[in-house]
Amino acid sequence: MSAQQTGSPVVLVVGGGISGMTAALEAAECGRQVILVERSPTLGGRTALLYRYFPKMCHPTCGLEINLRRLRANRNVRVLTMAEVTAVKGSAGHYEVTLKQHPRYVNEKCTACGDCARAVSAKIRNPFNYGLDEIGAAYLPHAMAYPPRYVIDPSVIGTPDAQKAKDAC
Repeated sequence: MSAQQTGSPVVLVVGGGISGMTAALEAAECGRQVILVERSPTLGGRTALLYRYFPKMCHPTCGLEINLRRLRANRNVRVLTMAEVTAVKGSAGHYEVTLKQHPRYVNEKCTACGDCARAVSAKIRNPFNYGLDEIGAAYLPHAMAYPPRYVIDPSVIGTPDAQKAKDAC
């Protein structure tokens, strides 16, 4: 991936948990172009999965919803989920960063209707519950997922289940 901009440098924020989202938004609201990179399929990190979080003991919808609303409204932030930094070169103020983006196998036209999940019968270990239970191989990571798109696990690609998911969509 290549994102070059002359004049004002692009700010790269690695990690789309609540802290990374806040850092990206603050920089963007100061007029900087920001790329927010998150390894998982959605933003919010573990906070999105908690029952309550410190210090206010709020439900995650409280803090995350505010940041998600700000994020949707801000054109200065570009969100890359399922992406990770693979290399950093350069020196202060002149970095070149290489990113690897993993496929979601669902495009941006996804409306989160769930038809693909109902069509797929394969199960995988739940990555958002530390693998302690199983979920369908086509899944919406959690109720507050942003971007609100399903993910199809790579383990079913090339199988009849993948074709069923494609046909259902």
